Amino acid sequence: MKKQPEITDATRESFVNAFFQIAKTKSINRITIREITTLAGYNRTTFYRYFEDVYALMEYAEDEFLQTIRRTSEERYGGTALGERQFFETIISCCHQNKERMSILMSEQNRSHFMRKVKENVEHNLRWAGNVTPKKLIVRDIYFYGIFHAISTNLQSQDALSDEDLLSIIQTMFNSWYLPEMTQDT
Repeated sequence: MKKQPEITDATRESFVNAFFQIAKTKSINRITIREITTLAGYNRTTFYRYFEDVYALMEYAEDEFLQTIRRTSEERYGGTALGERQFFETIISCCHQNKERMSILMSEQNRSHFMRKVKENVEHNLRWAGNVTPKKLIVRDIYFYGIFHAISTNLQSQDALSDEDLLSIIQTMFNSWYLPEMTQDT
Protein backbone atom coordinates (compact mmCIF):
# COMPACT_ATOMS: atom_id res chain seq x y z
CA MET A 1 0.00 0.00 0.00
CA LYS A 2 1.39 3.39 -0.98
CA LYS A 3 1.69 6.19 1.53
CA GLN A 4 -0.09 9.45 0.99
CA PRO A 5 2.03 11.91 -1.01
CA GLU A 6 1.83 14.51 1.77
CA ILE A 7 3.38 12.05 4.24
CA THR A 8 6.07 11.05 1.75
CA ASP A 9 6.90 14.69 1.02
CA ALA A 10 6.98 15.54 4.74
CA THR A 11 9.33 12.63 5.48
CA ARG A 12 11.67 13.59 2.64
CA GLU A 13 11.63 17.22 3.78
CA SER A 14 12.48 16.11 7.34
CA PHE A 15 15.65 14.47 6.03
CA VAL A 16 16.52 17.54 3.94
CA ASN A 17 15.95 19.89 6.88
CA ALA A 18 18.09 17.71 9.15
CA PHE A 19 20.84 17.64 6.54
CA PHE A 20 20.92 21.43 6.26
CA GLN A 21 20.77 21.85 10.01
CA ILE A 22 23.85 19.66 10.41
CA ALA A 23 25.59 21.26 7.41
CA LYS A 24 25.56 24.63 9.19
CA THR A 25 28.31 23.37 11.48
CA LYS A 26 29.81 20.38 9.72
CA SER A 27 31.40 19.75 6.34
CA ILE A 28 29.06 17.88 4.02
CA ASN A 29 31.56 15.11 3.37
CA ARG A 30 31.63 14.47 7.14
CA ILE A 31 27.85 14.26 7.65
CA THR A 32 26.62 10.74 8.38
CA ILE A 33 23.29 9.14 7.65
CA ARG A 34 23.03 8.33 11.34
CA GLU A 35 23.22 12.03 12.21
CA ILE A 36 20.55 12.89 9.66
CA THR A 37 18.18 10.11 10.72
CA THR A 38 18.62 10.85 14.42
CA LEU A 39 17.85 14.53 13.93
CA ALA A 40 14.96 13.82 11.54
CA GLY A 41 13.48 11.20 13.87
CA TYR A 42 13.52 8.31 11.39
CA ASN A 43 15.59 5.16 10.98
CA ARG A 44 18.18 4.33 8.33
CA THR A 45 15.78 2.07 6.43
CA THR A 46 13.40 4.96 5.97
CA PHE A 47 16.26 7.20 4.82
CA TYR A 48 17.25 4.66 2.15
CA ARG A 49 13.69 4.64 0.78
CA TYR A 50 14.27 8.25 -0.21
CA PHE A 51 18.01 8.65 -0.80
CA GLU A 52 20.93 6.44 -1.73
CA ASP A 53 23.37 8.45 0.39
CA VAL A 54 24.10 11.95 1.71
CA TYR A 55 25.21 13.13 -1.72
CA ALA A 56 21.93 12.01 -3.28
CA LEU A 57 20.14 14.05 -0.64
CA MET A 58 22.23 17.08 -1.56
CA GLU A 59 21.46 16.51 -5.27
CA TYR A 60 17.78 16.44 -4.39
CA ALA A 61 18.12 19.76 -2.52
CA GLU A 62 19.92 21.30 -5.51
CA ASP A 63 17.20 20.07 -7.87
CA GLU A 64 14.55 21.51 -5.56
CA PHE A 65 16.22 24.92 -5.75
CA LEU A 66 16.32 24.75 -9.55
CA GLN A 67 12.63 23.85 -9.61
CA THR A 68 11.96 26.85 -7.35
CA ILE A 69 13.71 29.07 -9.89
CA ARG A 70 11.58 27.64 -12.71
CA ARG A 71 8.33 28.00 -10.73
CA THR A 72 9.19 31.54 -9.68
CA SER A 73 10.02 32.62 -13.23
CA GLU A 74 6.80 31.05 -14.54
CA GLU A 75 4.76 32.81 -11.85
CA ARG A 76 6.44 36.16 -12.50
CA TYR A 77 6.90 36.06 -16.24
CA GLY A 78 4.40 33.51 -17.50
CA GLY A 79 6.97 30.97 -18.63
CA THR A 80 8.33 33.21 -21.38
CA ALA A 81 12.04 33.29 -22.11
CA LEU A 82 13.69 35.50 -19.55
CA GLY A 83 15.91 38.44 -20.32
CA GLU A 84 19.19 38.76 -18.49
CA ARG A 85 17.82 41.08 -15.80
CA GLN A 86 14.67 39.00 -15.22
CA PHE A 87 16.71 35.84 -14.97
CA PHE A 88 19.02 37.23 -12.29
CA GLU A 89 16.14 38.96 -10.45
CA THR A 90 14.57 35.51 -10.17
CA ILE A 91 17.83 33.92 -8.98
CA ILE A 92 18.40 36.61 -6.35
CA SER A 93 14.81 36.41 -5.14
CA CYS A 94 15.01 32.61 -4.80
CA CYS A 95 18.34 32.92 -2.98
CA HIS A 96 16.77 35.33 -0.48
CA GLN A 97 13.82 32.99 0.08
CA ASN A 98 16.18 30.07 0.73
CA LYS A 99 19.08 31.98 2.27
CA GLU A 100 20.19 29.33 4.80
CA ARG A 101 20.19 26.52 2.27
CA MET A 102 21.83 28.70 -0.36
CA SER A 103 24.65 29.64 1.99
CA ILE A 104 25.44 25.92 2.27
CA LEU A 105 24.93 25.03 -1.40
CA MET A 106 27.02 28.03 -2.48
CA SER A 107 29.68 27.63 0.19
CA GLU A 108 33.31 27.40 -0.86
CA GLN A 109 33.21 23.61 -0.43
CA ASN A 110 30.07 22.99 -2.52
CA ARG A 111 29.93 25.89 -4.95
CA SER A 112 31.66 24.33 -7.97
CA HIS A 113 29.37 21.27 -8.00
CA PHE A 114 26.25 23.36 -7.46
CA MET A 115 27.26 25.93 -10.08
CA ARG A 116 27.85 23.24 -12.70
CA LYS A 117 24.35 21.95 -12.05
CA VAL A 118 22.79 25.42 -12.18
CA LYS A 119 24.69 26.21 -15.37
CA GLU A 120 23.47 23.04 -17.07
CA ASN A 121 19.88 23.85 -16.16
CA VAL A 122 19.76 27.51 -17.11
CA GLU A 123 22.14 28.07 -20.02
CA HIS A 124 19.30 28.65 -22.46
CA ASN A 125 18.19 31.71 -20.46
CA LEU A 126 21.54 33.42 -20.92
CA ARG A 127 21.66 33.56 -24.72
CA TRP A 128 24.48 31.04 -24.90
CA ALA A 129 23.48 29.39 -28.12
CA GLY A 130 25.23 29.77 -31.42
CA ASN A 131 28.80 29.31 -32.56
CA VAL A 132 30.63 28.30 -29.38
CA THR A 133 34.39 28.71 -29.67
CA PRO A 134 36.98 27.87 -26.98
CA LYS A 135 37.22 31.60 -26.22
CA LYS A 136 33.44 31.88 -25.80
CA LEU A 137 33.43 28.90 -23.44
CA ILE A 138 35.97 30.71 -21.24
CA VAL A 139 34.02 33.99 -21.38
CA ARG A 140 30.82 32.12 -20.53
CA ASP A 141 32.39 30.41 -17.51
CA ILE A 142 34.00 33.60 -16.19
CA TYR A 143 30.71 35.43 -16.52
CA PHE A 144 28.52 32.72 -15.04
CA TYR A 145 30.74 31.66 -12.15
CA GLY A 146 31.72 35.25 -11.39
CA ILE A 147 28.14 36.42 -11.11
CA PHE A 148 27.08 33.53 -8.90
CA HIS A 149 30.11 34.04 -6.69
CA ALA A 150 29.13 37.71 -6.37
CA ILE A 151 25.52 36.79 -5.53
CA SER A 152 26.72 34.30 -2.92
CA THR A 153 29.17 36.77 -1.39
CA ASN A 154 26.56 39.52 -1.35
CA LEU A 155 23.96 37.29 0.33
CA GLN A 156 26.40 36.43 3.10
CA SER A 157 27.77 39.94 3.58
CA GLN A 158 26.69 42.23 6.39
CA ASP A 159 27.45 45.20 4.11
CA ALA A 160 25.51 43.76 1.17
CA LEU A 161 24.61 45.78 -1.86
CA SER A 162 20.93 46.25 -2.55
CA ASP A 163 19.46 43.82 -5.05
CA GLU A 164 19.00 46.74 -7.42
CA ASP A 165 22.69 47.71 -7.20
CA LEU A 166 23.78 44.10 -7.72
CA LEU A 167 21.46 43.74 -10.71
CA SER A 168 22.82 46.97 -12.14
CA ILE A 169 26.38 45.60 -11.96
CA ILE A 170 25.28 42.33 -13.58
CA GLN A 171 23.48 44.21 -16.36
CA THR A 172 26.49 46.45 -16.99
CA MET A 173 28.80 43.45 -17.13
CA PHE A 174 26.40 41.71 -19.51
CA ASN A 175 26.03 44.68 -21.88
CA SER A 176 29.61 45.96 -21.85
CA TRP A 177 31.59 42.72 -21.73
CA TYR A 178 29.68 39.45 -22.01
CA LEU A 179 27.37 40.23 -24.93
CA PRO A 180 30.09 41.85 -27.10
CA GLU A 181 32.44 38.91 -26.46
CA MET A 182 29.73 36.34 -27.22
CA THR A 183 28.55 38.04 -30.43
CA GLN A 184 32.03 38.37 -31.97
CA ASP A 185 32.54 36.08 -34.95
CA THR A 186 36.11 35.13 -34.02
